[in-house]
Amino acid sequence: MTADQLKHFLGNHKFSLLMAFLMLVMVAFGYQLARYMDEGDRLTVTAQKETIDILSTENNTLTTRVNQLDVELELTQLENESLTKTLVDIKQQLNEQQQLLTFYERVVAPEKSEKIFVAEDVELYAAGDNQYQLRMVLLQPSQQKSVINGSLKLSIAGTQEGESVTFSSGDGSFVGENIKYRFRFFQAVNVTFTLPENFNPETIMLTTEVYRYKTSKGGYERSMRWDDVKVDGTSGAVSTL
Repeated sequence: MTADQLKHFLGNHKFSLLMAFLMLVMVAFGYQLARYMDEGDRLTVTAQKETIDILSTENNTLTTRVNQLDVELELTQLENESLTKTLVDIKQQLNEQQQLLTFYERVVAPEKSEKIFVAEDVELYAAGDNQYQLRMVLLQPSQQKSVINGSLKLSIAGTQEGESVTFSSGDGSFVGENIKYRFRFFQAVNVTFTLPENFNPETIMLTTEVYRYKTSKGGYERSMRWDDVKVDGTSGAVSTL
């Protein structure tokens, strides 16, 4: 049935009432639909807020844990650095003690040797402008431990203004008199000297005539490259035994 047929069947008055009723029904339906959609939006917003709150809480928890792990990592690194330094110090002390033990074993219980005199542990330190400190240990490696004595001559050879030059102790040049020694087991020697500014040292030479009491027991010579014995720092002391 078409709208015109319905209007003719009901008449103008009833048709108008029917249209008004249908409009009211559509308005009511639209209102309910709008309320339903608003409620859905409200529930969606509420759920989103709850999700944001949960995620924020989890994020704060994770951030706190990350900070704790950073602190733990830093403390672990500091502890490892401390342990590493302690281990290095212990190894260095052990090495020094081993060297000292080896030295005293060589002095007190030396291997069988025909030598009556040796200069060992020769080290050269820079002590300032053209000033140097020479340190060495004089040993008696033979098994017979009687007091020996003598005068050790120190010579330094090199070049000066293109010419070969040698400075030696005992000739009034740079280290004064020869190094006097007298010991039974060993004697530590420490000598300080100054070289000319334009002198280029190349070789260090040690020579001596060894005496047991007043009897000569032979000579000793040792030659070393300057760069082979030169080290950093300054230290040394003189002792006899």
